[in-house]
Amino acid sequence: MKYLIFFITFMGVLPLGYMLTMNRKYMRWAFFAVSLPVMMFNQVSINFFSHETYRGTARGMEVSLVYLIALAMLIGMLILHRMKPLFPDAGSKIYLVYFLLCIPSLINADNRLFSWFELWKMIMMYIVFLTTYYYLYHYRDFNSVMIAFGIVAIVTFMSVVIQHVKGIHQANGFFPHQNSMGMYMNLIAPVFFAYYFNRNKGWKRFLFAGFFLMASAACMRTYSRGAMVCLPFGCMITALLSLRYQFHLRKIQILLPIVLVCIFGALLLLPNIIKRFQNAPKESLMTRQYLAASAWNMMKDKPFAGVGLNNWGIKINPPYPYCEYRYENRRIAKDFKEGIVETSYLLVGAECGFPALGAFLFWLGYYYVTACKLVKSMRRSDFFYIPTGIVGGLTAIYLQSTLEWVMKQQVNFIQMMILFAALSILAKYRREFLSGKVEAAI
Repeated sequence: MKYLIFFITFMGVLPLGYMLTMNRKYMRWAFFAVSLPVMMFNQVSINFFSHETYRGTARGMEVSLVYLIALAMLIGMLILHRMKPLFPDAGSKIYLVYFLLCIPSLINADNRLFSWFELWKMIMMYIVFLTTYYYLYHYRDFNSVMIAFGIVAIVTFMSVVIQHVKGIHQANGFFPHQNSMGMYMNLIAPVFFAYYFNRNKGWKRFLFAGFFLMASAACMRTYSRGAMVCLPFGCMITALLSLRYQFHLRKIQILLPIVLVCIFGALLLLPNIIKRFQNAPKESLMTRQYLAASAWNMMKDKPFAGVGLNNWGIKINPPYPYCEYRYENRRIAKDFKEGIVETSYLLVGAECGFPALGAFLFWLGYYYVTACKLVKSMRRSDFFYIPTGIVGGLTAIYLQSTLEWVMKQQVNFIQMMILFAALSILAKYRREFLSGKVEAAI
């Protein structure tokens, strides 16, 4: 039945693309349909050649409602407007290089089908990027982007409250894992904070303050140590940049109640936070260290192509020698099933080699530098809050990714692609935004 529903939906992509050309509002609602299903991503996705028990970053050739609607939007914009470049900015070209440098890893892959799963996912993610980029290019509608993220924050917070009442210790909301929810909120919460902090009038400031508080509370309730440490740091970066480029005494006054609310919230959660850090099993830290050492062993053994994209789950286990500590411990059977290294960067290096890792870091760094440049150049614009918040958010998730690999999970990847596209449009047309020809977001 699920396959039948998929094929019926797929056949509707082209008609939907045409229908979206009839009214600008239809395109806006379609963008919401791209952004909001991340909260139930597994329920609106189907995996072809599925291997659900495999411990990897992709477990099938995944097709999601998110991708189908994004494709329909692209078709609609192609009908309305002339075809634009497939790689519209420098970041997309770097992403192409990263994608191409992942392909040689198939030489060392034991299961090339698993590698194709990840390559397919990367293609789908790029469709989301391209759709967001051209949607913002043609419509300049940052409203839908920010409101969609706000809706996700509200619904996630409500689900976390329900899980708290049910006695679930580490809440994950509608996300696949508490770490992925923590990273999602880490990236967007500083943007909400930046809006409230940098706008001096309007009731919508308080709406975004609510978004920020709910996203922050949801993040802290995950009890993910990486998320809990990185969120305050990301918000602090956003606050400092705001004070540096748009200083006003009013902002100092705003910070005080925010800090007090955050301290009060932290005190409520403090017993569980302390327990989370103190009672964390020593084996957890040791496993992280051992897996990092295993990743380094893979990188040294296959420095140029890695052990195979999305083949970590195979190569970390017997009969491969990379997980040396397991073989030294005679008490553990040789049929063990080891997890994924808890570092996005080491995972890319181990699976695809040093060249792909360099391209991956360059791609992430490009958008970080772009956001930093926009903070300075847009300091007199109403759009200032977007790059300022994104710098804080990217700082948080880049740090968190040294402790967790969830950056490569679909929901986090989609979120990152949407914000990268927003940064790219702001950078390319910053003079137009600065001139006031474009209505300020929200």
